[in-house]
Formats: sequence, structure tokens, C-alpha cells
Amino acid sequence: MAVRSDALALLLALGLAACEDSPDPITSAASLCVSSTCGSKTRLVTIPDAENILFTPAGRLFVSGGVNVYEINRSGSTFTATPLLNGSCNFTGLALRGEVLYANCFDGQLYAARLSATPRMAAIHTLGLASPNGLAAGPDGELYVVNGPLASNALPAPKIVRLKLDASDPLKVVEQTDWLMLDALRSQPNGVQLRGRTLYFSESSAPEQGRISRVAINADGSPGTPQVFAGFNSLPDDFSLPGELLLASYFSGGQIALFDAQGALISATDAGSFESPSQARAGQPPLFAATDILVTEKGLIGEHESTNGNVLSLFRRNN
Repeated sequence: MAVRSDALALLLALGLAACEDSPDPITSAASLCVSSTCGSKTRLVTIPDAENILFTPAGRLFVSGGVNVYEINRSGSTFTATPLLNGSCNFTGLALRGEVLYANCFDGQLYAARLSATPRMAAIHTLGLASPNGLAAGPDGELYVVNGPLASNALPAPKIVRLKLDASDPLKVVEQTDWLMLDALRSQPNGVQLRGRTLYFSESSAPEQGRISRVAINADGSPGTPQVFAGFNSLPDDFSLPGELLLASYFSGGQIALFDAQGALISATDAGSFESPSQARAGQPPLFAATDILVTEKGLIGEHESTNGNVLSLFRRNN
């Protein structure tokens, strides 16, 4: 839920390894505990304004936050977060394309890092967007960027932008187009994820506080007609797609929730069990089991020092 701090009041009032993000491991509803009756939370490592979670196919873990992008490592039972940028930026969405990690930042730029032993983030493209948020890699080697939900320095311009990368240089954007325009009076988009040639995105929209919509990516690259997949009474943030399921974060409700392949709610944790969760994602070896759930808890937007959020947490089934 990356928004300018002075817009918070308004908001609360309202890969495929070579081409796209690595899909989440195939996970059944029975294997995931998404309920406060069966699982409990552990704080793992401090991430100021924690935002998005990404695993590589090899199991490397990256997390974005309000001041940097981090690689998460473990030594015994201790987790550490190593920053990738020599500096600071309010990072939001993460995407993987081949051996390159991409990240949006609220300075209006797209950043990238080659996944060496010690990756380093650098700006590669000026997006010209006031609130670049969710980010995902598509089936044809492209990237999708969500502009939203709100910014303090511009009027709402909700849309999903498509970026085409140079076939011989993944650090060079050769084309940027407005792929899907959304109604500024009815949609405040946030997160985005892909399953095959279907793009899912979260948004705030009446009558529900939050919903997940989906849209087909046609063979020619154009968008199909968006359809609502699931709705719920909370401001949404980013989400993930384990197997045929959907794992959502209820930002204002302080919960995570699991939906089936038809968009029906299976289960959710208790209200207030998380502090403004911004994304939930199933774990991946070697750092975690596939039945673990990683959750970024943002807390109060723009406040980086307290233990109200500002953390990557683990939600695990009780023994």
C-alpha cells in the first residue's frame, strides 16, 4: 500500500524463469493454514514500510520496503536483510525476468539489478508516473506497472502500463504504453500478479472496499475485458497466486485471506492479526517450507522506526 503519507487520510476515508515471474509453488487449500485457529505469527526481520515479497526459482528471497529492496538470508534461526540500493527510495512492486530483478519506486523510476552474488539496484527508466506500485512480468517478456492508488502530487490516473524491454539488453526499456485505463472515479488500483496469460490486479472500488479483478492478455498483447474475481470489505494491497488459489492481504482489516479458483473465500485470519499487511506469499525452500506464509506488515505508512509493522513476518501452522 505505497501512498504518499499526506494522502493516507484520503485513502482510509475511502517466472517462467526466462520470461516472467516464477509462479508460486503448486499449493492446495488443505496445505495452507490461513486462520488464527490453526496458525500463529512470528516477526522475522525488520523492513521499514515492508511492501512486496518475491522468491526466485532457486529460492532466493527479496523484499521491498519504504527505503530499500533487501535480500533475506538466514543463519541458523537468525534472518538478516541486506539492502540492494546504495541510497534510499520508497520501493513498491517487484518482478523477475530471467536473472534480472525489477522494482518500482515512488521517485517515478524503474530500478533493476542482475542477480549476481551481490546484486545492486540502479535506476534504468523514468516511468513518468506519480504512483508506480504493483509490478509483474508477463508471458511475452514484458513488464506491467500499476499506477495507483493515490499520490499527493498528481490527480488520480489509475491505469496499468506495459513496458517492453530490449531483447538483447534486459536493463533497457524500449517502449512504454498505457495498456489498461481504469475509471478514476471508480478504481484505485494497487497490486498486480500474473497466472499464465491472465493478469490479476487489486483495487479499491464501490460497493466493496476492496476487490481483485482479472483480465486476459490476448495473443496480440492487448487486454481483454476486466472481470471481478473476488470482493471483500477491506482496503486491499498486493496478493499472490499459489497454485489455483489466491492469497490476499486486507490492508485496513489487518488480515490475510485465502480464496479458491472461483474467487470464493476459503478462510481468513482474525481481524487485526497483522499490522497493515501489504502482501502474503507461500514460502519456498530452502529458506521456508511451501506450507509457510510470508507476510509483509507495513504498519503506519511513512513511519519507519517502530515495531508497528515495519517487518517481514512468518505465519506458520501450529505444531
